[in-house]
Amino acid sequence: MSESLSRDEQIQKIGELIADVRISTLTTVDPDGSLWTRPMAIQADGFDGTLHFFTKADSDKVARVAQNSNVAVAFSNPDDENYVMMSGRASVSNDRAMIADLWSEPMRTWFPEGADDPDLRLLRVDVDRAEYWDTPSSAIVYALGYVKAVVTGKPAKPGDHAKVDL
Repeated sequence: MSESLSRDEQIQKIGELIADVRISTLTTVDPDGSLWTRPMAIQADGFDGTLHFFTKADSDKVARVAQNSNVAVAFSNPDDENYVMMSGRASVSNDRAMIADLWSEPMRTWFPEGADDPDLRLLRVDVDRAEYWDTPSSAIVYALGYVKAVVTGKPAKPGDHAKVDL
């Protein structure tokens, strides 16, 4: 089913899958080539192919992105059996107008000075590729999948899965 969706429909679907996920994981590349992953709160309503995160100017992730802008971002909503993985290029911005526009008061937990914090930066990820798994989580779907696997010897394929080039 997912192959028949247009690029814009795929982006909309990805946006729907991540809409309720506030915390994702961001993976950067260390100078030695190893990977480092940390939780990050996404900033913005909706998804248009770009993700935004707040960070401190002197954070390790800012230094890593300056050395290698390749990043990965993962979203997980186990209650709904939805998972999204994205990869792209990150950049760091001090665009005060955009920071103010994306600011939400709960972020004060990490940035007590608020949107005017002079060390607050915006980490932007321009997504190149995404992959998602949208699996129905009902017991009936799993039971039918189990029966199919036992009868046919082939794994069930419930839900929707697609790779999307943005």
